[in-house]
Amino acid sequence: MRTLLITYTVILTLGISAMLSGIHHLANVAGFIGAIAFLLIFFKDRKDEETEADIKQRRYWYVVCGTGIFFSLIFGSFWNDHMGNMI
Repeated sequence: MRTLLITYTVILTLGISAMLSGIHHLANVAGFIGAIAFLLIFFKDRKDEETEADIKQRRYWYVVCGTGIFFSLIFGSFWNDHMGNMI
């Protein structure tokens, strides 16, 4: 649970700082962290019988990963005026 909270704090900090400062690279880093965590959680080998707590923990990880990808899309990609050399 501690790793989950630390990851969520880092993603929120990067996303909010990208929103306030306008530096879109910070949001892209948050999206990268979210995407890597999503890959690790989604493709992790699971036990045959999962407990309710394991399922709940995995859902929390999906929310954390989704938040990182959301920040990356909204504050990283859409606000990036250098994407595709469009000025």
